[in-house]
Amino acid sequence: MKWRPRSLRTRISVAVAVLVTVVVALAGLVIVARIDHRDRADVDRQLATRAGKVHQDADKLLGKGDHADGDGDGGQDDYGGLLAGSQTLVRLISDGQVIAQRGETPPAPLPLPARDGYGTVEAGGQTWRTLTQPLNSAGDRLEVLQDIDPIERRLADNTAVVAAVTLAAALVAAAGVWLITRIILQPLQRLRTGALAVSADTTGPRLPEITRPQEVADLSRALNGMLDQLRTSMEATRRFTADAGHELRTPLTTLGMTIETLRRNPELSEAQRARALETMGAEHHRITALLTGLQTLARGDAHALPDRVPVDLGELLDEAVAHAARRHRTTTYRLTVDAPATVDGWPVGLRLAIDNLLDNAALHGRPDGTADVRLTHEAHTVRITVSDDGPGIPPGQRAAMKDRFTRGPRTRASGSGLGLALVEQQAHLHDGSLHLGASPAGGLRAAFTVPDAHRSHPGRAPS
Repeated sequence: MKWRPRSLRTRISVAVAVLVTVVVALAGLVIVARIDHRDRADVDRQLATRAGKVHQDADKLLGKGDHADGDGDGGQDDYGGLLAGSQTLVRLISDGQVIAQRGETPPAPLPLPARDGYGTVEAGGQTWRTLTQPLNSAGDRLEVLQDIDPIERRLADNTAVVAAVTLAAALVAAAGVWLITRIILQPLQRLRTGALAVSADTTGPRLPEITRPQEVADLSRALNGMLDQLRTSMEATRRFTADAGHELRTPLTTLGMTIETLRRNPELSEAQRARALETMGAEHHRITALLTGLQTLARGDAHALPDRVPVDLGELLDEAVAHAARRHRTTTYRLTVDAPATVDGWPVGLRLAIDNLLDNAALHGRPDGTADVRLTHEAHTVRITVSDDGPGIPPGQRAAMKDRFTRGPRTRASGSGLGLALVEQQAHLHDGSLHLGASPAGGLRAAFTVPDAHRSHPGRAPS
């Protein structure tokens, strides 16, 4: 079974050890090869030099034969000092036979050279480097040999040193990296410990904030952002489930009771059946509106939003007021646009907020009343105000009216209590605010304020 290290620390240590082994081994082998090449080149130069000297004394070598001992003249018999103690052998070859030789006697006969030039031969456990040159026109040849066993031993010794240094370097590098990575990987270990402590509970801890190194810091921020988004989404889902379960129970119960009444009492009059069907239709509409509002709130809570785009609020507001006038025919809407305004946002969300403000003015204002709608643009801020002439909301209750499922005590219209909560959420998502106050006519004045496109993106020219 192939062993595979599991921890990052072990993998880094092994990888560095392997890398150091390869680098040191290659560098050492290159150095050894260069030294060996230099030594062998020196031998070849020495052989060439000796061959040149011996050429001058070839007649003398022939005259002395194989056993010349020198005549004590201080340098004539040793060919200028080239052969004395130099582990060198000189041979004269004629007709395939050695006719004379001088120098170190090899322990075993050496083979005759097959061709002129440099060569390497082995005999009796020794390695010789040879240089063969023609001696004269008669076909005689001169061979100069050098024992290169010291070079071979030096090569073996150098290779052994490289192997030992490589092994030592690998072990030292692995041990050093093992210790260093313990320090370097501490931020990742902190992230790991924090991740193990994370649970689905939205109140659980965040991952530790890492500042160095940069890559781990970026990972920490990305993971915390993902964790925040996940918890936000889960909280939105939980809230949607809880709200839906709580608020749908009553209309579903009413709807079920009405259906059961119709089923058990087929003799009901037409008027009674009509009232029952009207009740069922109202409850169905209430359920549908409630689910739509809850889904919108849940998406906003989870920040499941598309990219922002430039939105012309004047055009959007004009269209919304026209549709609201058709929905609420007894309410008069008066639209005033002081200046054109463009914001960066989500057209659907902005339209939803405006529609809820317009519907709220019609449903909670005076019957056959008037709703004043105004768009103003100043100091990089866009404000939409919707004022009605109804009973209004007491100052102490205005903040609570932004909560979900909250309805005023003096309201005369049906509803889910989600309208102002939806507007408040859209204001927050667009980096704005919703302010509730008193209108000049004594009713409610709702001010929806958001930054314009220039303020949302500094450096960008306003549309």
